[in-house]
Order: sequence, then structure tokens, then C-alpha cells
Amino acid sequence: MTVRRVDRRALVGCCAAIVLFAALTLSQSGLQQDDPYHLALAELVAKGELPSQLPWAKHTTLAARFGDLHFGYHVYLAAFVKLFGAPLGGKVGAIVAVAVLLCAIVGAVGRENRWRAVLPTVALVSSGAFLVRVMGMRPIAFGAAAILAVIPLASKRRHALLALVGAVFALSYSAFPLLLLPLVAHAVARAITAREIAWRPWAAVLAGVLVGLVVHPHARNHLAVLAVQLFDVSTDASGYNLEFVRPGFGKLLEQGWLVLAILAVGARSAWRVWRSAPEHREEILAWSILAGLTLLLQIRYMRGVDHFVPVAVTFAAIAVGRDTTEAAPKKAVLALGLLVVLVGGILHVSRAWAVSRSFEAIDASACAVWLERNSKPGDEVFLHDYGAFPRLFHANRRNVYTLGLDPNFMRAHDPVLWEKYRRAVTLEEDPYPLIAETLGARYVYVENTRQSRPFYEHLLARPERFRPVYRDDFAAVFAVVRR
Repeated sequence: MTVRRVDRRALVGCCAAIVLFAALTLSQSGLQQDDPYHLALAELVAKGELPSQLPWAKHTTLAARFGDLHFGYHVYLAAFVKLFGAPLGGKVGAIVAVAVLLCAIVGAVGRENRWRAVLPTVALVSSGAFLVRVMGMRPIAFGAAAILAVIPLASKRRHALLALVGAVFALSYSAFPLLLLPLVAHAVARAITAREIAWRPWAAVLAGVLVGLVVHPHARNHLAVLAVQLFDVSTDASGYNLEFVRPGFGKLLEQGWLVLAILAVGARSAWRVWRSAPEHREEILAWSILAGLTLLLQIRYMRGVDHFVPVAVTFAAIAVGRDTTEAAPKKAVLALGLLVVLVGGILHVSRAWAVSRSFEAIDASACAVWLERNSKPGDEVFLHDYGAFPRLFHANRRNVYTLGLDPNFMRAHDPVLWEKYRRAVTLEEDPYPLIAETLGARYVYVENTRQSRPFYEHLLARPERFRPVYRDDFAAVFAVVRR
């Protein structure tokens, strides 16, 4: 009877969190920066097209050898796009992915954990940055769910399922090396508490990862692109790729103050469990190590919030749930804690909603339509910001673009050209020789945003070189005037 009551409450809690997330996701029509790219690939997959080249990103390694780093995710997304169309299908896919993550959190804490009913909502609202990112059409939620599943599966010796997790992760998301974090946490905890070398979980995950890489439809291209992604893109220290810069102390507190408070509560309980319940030491130590590793990941990379938030909340729930050394917290303490979570959650949800609604102002569709109607097939469009590629690629595949997805795919293709491009877009050098002579671009697309406005105004001031042919409130297209 007790188990059924707890399960029913957990189900209601999950459903409430999913409804909240669905309302936020479906309340705005704008797309995040990478969403159009994922929609475009999902649409191609839905049509049975599996491109081995990405000529639209002309001056990058992807132009000649393309292996979709998110192939499994795009197959998943394609099913929803076929059912509901784009972009609604992509949003429904994001909602289902978050539902899987919430189920993984509830499953990881155990059937008798007294916090199961509120955990899904707490995980969603504990960080506005995390909430915004999982609202996008990216495999973040699935990746976080996979990381949360490793320790429970390894502890129960479910090696076949571990291999499956590794295979699906490797096929669907280039971030699959993150599976090393829970593997390390479990191995260290097992070695310290049981004096045992836990090599089977490693073997299972590695075998699954190899299978996932090999079964990719363009395996050789996939490995080549993956090598750039793992060993070039992720090590970029230029600051041009904002997702790989350090968030800084202020940004870390802004994005994660509530998560850090939850983590502190979990750490206190974890210490008490370690001293009073030897049977839970391995579990507590493993989750403590994983929480620490993901915290270090967030300190190092802004995108570390994707994994730190669900891991920290799950760790805290496990630690508090296993802590039986004292009576239930006093009502005043519990009320204060709930009030902090409630206020923080409301602030984070309102902020995430405002940010997501602001995406509606990011609209390159009119420029893309003009280019499609007035340019010749294969005409190159110079991009000031590589982040514009997903929007234009989804709306207009008649043209090709200077670079796309990540600037370091250009750097890996031609370091000299990359340096010329960097100096041109930052106006350290006159951009005209590169655009008109070196690249031979016919058009320039530039957005009238704070980041791009200096370049935008530079082109406007030189009509003898860059003739404006289309302008709206968001962006402009300039025709390159030949000398």
C-alpha cells in the first residue's frame, strides 16, 4: 500500500512538472539558435535523406565530409516532425525528452524516497539557464538522463542496459565522453568502499559506444567530424565560441545559486549518511563524486549547467532520503526551505519564459526568402556571425554560407583563412578583400544586433562596396559590388 501511494504521488509530480514545461515550451513560437539546424536535419531524415556532405557550410571541414553528430536524435525528432510538422513537432520532441529526464531523476532516487513527488518540479525550476536550454531542440535532456542512469545500472550490474545507453548516446550526441564522469564516480566509490575494481561497467559502456559509432550510416565521416568536435572545437580558448568560455563567478551564482544551496543541503546529509549508514556509503560516495565533477564542468564551461543541475538535485535527494539520523525537519525549517525553492523557482521560470519569448525577435526568414528568390543556386552568402547559419540553412538551401555550426570547423579546414575571417568580422582589417576577392561571395548577411552592429554600420557606410538590397528591423542583405 505504501509503495503504491508513493508511486502515485511520484506520477502526479512528474505529470505536473511536464505540464508546466509543456506550457512554457508551447507558449512561444520563436526558435533557439540551433533549433532550425536540428529541424532541418530532422526534415531531411524524414524524407530519407542522409547527407554525407554539408556544402552549405562552404569553407569548413563539413562541406566535403559530414557525419551527423546527432544522427540518433534527428531520427527521433523526425518522427515528431512527420506527425506534427515543424516547428511544433520539434517542440513536442523536446517535451518528451524532458519527460524522460524527469523519469530518470525519479528512478535514480529510489522507490521509497520521500521527495520523489516534488523532485521533477524542483529539477526544472532550480536554474533558469538550465530550463531555457532544455526547452531547445537539442539532445541535452537525453544526455543528462543517460548520465543519471549509469550509477544505478552499474550498481545493479545491469551491464547490457549500460551498453545500450552507451550505444544510443554515442549515436545521438557528440557529448558521449561525459559518460566517463559517472563511470569514474562509480569505480572510485566501489574501490574505496568494497575494495573492488569495477571494470565491467566500463567494458559495457565502451562496447556500447563502439557499436554506436560503427553503426552510424556515415561512420568514417562521423569519426572525422567527431575528432574535430572533441579535440579542436571543445578545446577552443579564443572566446569566440561562447559556449566554451568560463561562466565566471557572477554568472555561476546567477545561474546556479539555488542549485548550489540544494547541493549544500545534500552534502550535509551525505556526511551524516557516511558516518551512520555503512550500507549506503558506496552509493553516497559515487553520487558525491559525480556532483563534484559536474560542478567542476560548469565552472569550466557555460554549457556545464546542462548536467550539473540534474545531477546536483538527484544527489541531494538521494542523500536527504538516506539520512535517518534525525527526525523530520522542523516545520519552520521545512517551510523556509520550501519558500526559498518556491521564490527561486518562480524567478527562474519567469526569466526562462521571458528569454524564450525573446527568441521570437530573432527572425531571419525575410532575408532568407529574399535570397532564395533573387540569387542564383550556389551563390555564397558571407556570414558575420556563425550563429546565423542554422536559421538561414533551415529557410534557404539555395545558397551556400561561409561557415556554419561552429567557427572551429573553419579553423580545422583552413587555419589561415580562419584567421583572415576572424580579423575581417572584428574589423581589425578591411573585410572587402576577403569577401569579394578571396571568397568571391555575392552577398553578405548581417544582423542589426548589439554584437553585429559595428559590422552592420561598416557596410552601410560603404555603398560603393556593399549595396544594401534588403533590410528589415532584424537584419540586412548586402550585394557585394565588384571593382
